[in-house]
This record gives sequence, structure tokens and C-alpha cells, in this order.
Amino acid sequence: MSLSCILRRTSSFLSSPLLLAIFFIPIAQAEYVPAKTDSVSGSTHRITLRAAPLPSGQFGYQMVSHKIQTAGGQTEDVTARYSDKPTIPGPAIVMTEGDVAEITLENGIPNTDQPVSLHVHGVHFDIRSDGTMKMLNGVADEAAFPGKPYTYKWTAAPGTAGTWPYHDHTFGNPMLGAEDKGLFGTLIVNPRGGKVPALINGKIEDVNVGDIKREFVLWMHETTFWGMEVNNILKGKQVPLWTNPTVGARLGEKVRFHVIGLGTAFHTFHLHGHRWLNPGTTHVVDTVNIGPISRDTFVVQAGEGVGTGDWHFHCHVIQHMQAGMMGDFKVVK
Repeated sequence: MSLSCILRRTSSFLSSPLLLAIFFIPIAQAEYVPAKTDSVSGSTHRITLRAAPLPSGQFGYQMVSHKIQTAGGQTEDVTARYSDKPTIPGPAIVMTEGDVAEITLENGIPNTDQPVSLHVHGVHFDIRSDGTMKMLNGVADEAAFPGKPYTYKWTAAPGTAGTWPYHDHTFGNPMLGAEDKGLFGTLIVNPRGGKVPALINGKIEDVNVGDIKREFVLWMHETTFWGMEVNNILKGKQVPLWTNPTVGARLGEKVRFHVIGLGTAFHTFHLHGHRWLNPGTTHVVDTVNIGPISRDTFVVQAGEGVGTGDWHFHCHVIQHMQAGMMGDFKVVK
């Protein structure tokens, strides 16, 4: 068929009454149809989170309970790996492709009748787990009110491996939420195969996730880094690092950085002394651009080629760095 014939047929279709009718169906007439459940073969994470105030006047998510039931039926309580207080960023929830999370959110913010919610990126969920208000989703108010928790279901289906943000979408502003006031956290989905590509000793190789000793989660918000460490040597123990932190590792340890953007500013993340693979490519970099809700995840071998020392990380936007947006990666023997 000739190109002109294809264009004529396409033009005819685009101007057809049927297509116009499809485009102009009123949203209010749409009927909610439950999505088919993803096929999963992993563990089920039963989690209770609470949104609560901090002394600073900000808010944070607090882990109340986290129990993991394996496909074989065994249950492990891992609540002790988290801080017992609300933190910024919130708890880093670690899953594997094939896992499901059932997360109940409690509204622990006093003296308010406002709802608070969880909206996640990257993984699969039904429209009723979108974490938005009915004015946006057309279905329901999907948030926790005081005394009335709300439960979400996330599915880490095949293909969802990566680092993903979750955040509030309702508190204080029913359209936008209060992520900029501290209500945000991290979801880490590890690949089912258990390996991630990395640059080790100058060569690209697949690294076992189980060989990664530490995870450094760094959120870039306006002119501040907010940090959380997941210490895999201590079975996933999480250490809130708060603002512009110092992180550390032993010489030669494999560590993974998760750098995520928040707010309205654009940043350039730079780590001295180390290089890594730009995700999804074979390009070797030591600087990446980070925008709102964009992220970069990479593995480095601490001190590779440079040895022990204090290696600076910072935003390469000069005004942000001058405002204090910097930290230290300390490599010791």
C-alpha cells in the first residue's frame, strides 16, 4: 500500500464519528472496573505505616509493623530493622520482583481532620490504591483520616525492579499533598534474578544483590540532601541520616547509591573519586542530572582505584552547593 493511501485512510479514521465519540465520552460516565491481579510468586509484605509530626514542624512516615510471609508460608517479623520514630525520608521498603505489599496507613497527625495518603511510583496497583482523592481519580477518597486507616496494595510485577518514590498526595493540599513537608519515602525493588550490573575493577559485571553491603538513599530536595542508610551487614537495619550526611564503607565493599529528586529544583549529583554505570547503558559516569521524582541507582566498590579517604558528594549546581547541599563518603580500612 502506498504512503499516500495510508495517510488518506488514517485521516479518514481520525475524523470518523466513532473516534470522536470515543474521545468525548464524559469522564463522569466511566465505570470503575477492578484490574486483573498480577501473577506473583514471591512474598507478601504486610506493613503498617503511620504519618506523624516531627518536632521541627515537618511530618514523616513511621514504620509501625512489617511482617513478611514467604510463598512457603513462613512469616518473619522485620519491624526491628526500622527506626521507632517518624523519619525523613520515610522507611525504605525493600521488595523483590514477584512480591506483593499490603500497606495500611494510619493518620497520626493530631489536631487535624485532613487526610493523608500513599502514592507510589514504578510498581503495579489497582486504581483504589492510587492514593489520591476522588476529585482526581473519580473513584474514591483513597487516604487515611484520623481514626480511619486506609490499606493499599502494591505488586512488584516482573519488570518493576528499580528504585521508586512513594509520597503523600492529599495532606494540606488535596491535589498535591505534603511531600515537600517530609511525607516521602523509598521503595527498592530488587530483580528476581538477584543480580544488577555494575562497574567493578574497571569492568562491567553482574553483581549479586546479596553482596551489596550498604544502601545509601539520598533525596535531593531544593538545597538539601535527606539520607537513609540500609545496612545489609546488619540484616537490613535502617539508620536515618537526616540532612547533608556523612556515609561510610570499608575499602572494597560494594555499596549502592539511590539518588532521588524531590520538589521543583533540578540538580546535578557528583561523587568524587568514583565512577559508575549510567543505568541501562554501558556509559561510565561520575555525574548525573536529577530532576523532580527522577532517580539514579548505581553500585560502586568503595575506594576502587583511589583508596581510603573522604570523598565529597554534592550538587554541581553552584548555588545549591553554596547553600550547603553536600556530604561526605568516608572510605576506611
